[in-house]
Amino acid sequence: MITITSILSRYTIPHHLNEGITVANVAEAPAGVDLAKRLLYEIVNPTTALYLSGGKTPKALYEQLAQEEQIKPGAVGMVDERFGKKFHGNSNEKMLRESGLLRYLEILDIPFYPILQNEQSRAKTAEIYDEKIRHLNATFHESVAILGIGVDGHTSSVAPNRSGFTNPMFDPAQSHLFVSEFNDPKSFYGARVGMTFLGLSMLDLLVVLVFGDDKKDALEAMFSDGSEEELPARFFKRQEIATKTLFITDQNV
Repeated sequence: MITITSILSRYTIPHHLNEGITVANVAEAPAGVDLAKRLLYEIVNPTTALYLSGGKTPKALYEQLAQEEQIKPGAVGMVDERFGKKFHGNSNEKMLRESGLLRYLEILDIPFYPILQNEQSRAKTAEIYDEKIRHLNATFHESVAILGIGVDGHTSSVAPNRSGFTNPMFDPAQSHLFVSEFNDPKSFYGARVGMTFLGLSMLDLLVVLVFGDDKKDALEAMFSDGSEEELPARFFKRQEIATKTLFITDQNV
């Protein structure tokens, strides 16, 4: 795999290390999306499994990938999903379809593996997708994920613990899982299915997009001392994770 720093240096993108994580600084979100796109064009090929997260941040990237019709991964999977019927109103799969990316993948016959399976329980959906990710990682030579960080410091579907909610993904009994699930009906999270820290740790490159002043506090907290249960994005500071993580951000960290 092409090294992150070699690409950033070639594009003369300002970057530095923070807690071992490569941080690329951009002036604004569109420049960050463009950088992520160029990186993917160089890194992703038919031997790559590409995993996509949801949320508002990466949608512009997915739209550009669909419009330019250049990226050619071996397969595309998902990092996380809001549980429910396929293509429900808030589903990440629906967002991917609206971006045009699913249509592009279909035209090129690039396999896409969604998380949601109609008529399956949340637990069974997580179990099925856990097996799927293990299969994809064993099949493809390299794996890349596009991720983000929420204002509360969550990433993937790993939500922080808080008063009244303990995320079962932090339970040691789940430490062997690549994908898990939970239901937090008293918050905006609701029911989720997504990659665990173990699942993310098995990937070769984590590209984390963090744009907007509303993410500044979460970023600063991430680089401060504290637990992952309190702020899940601290996962990226683990020594073995930091070396394969790239943050693209318009914030100074």
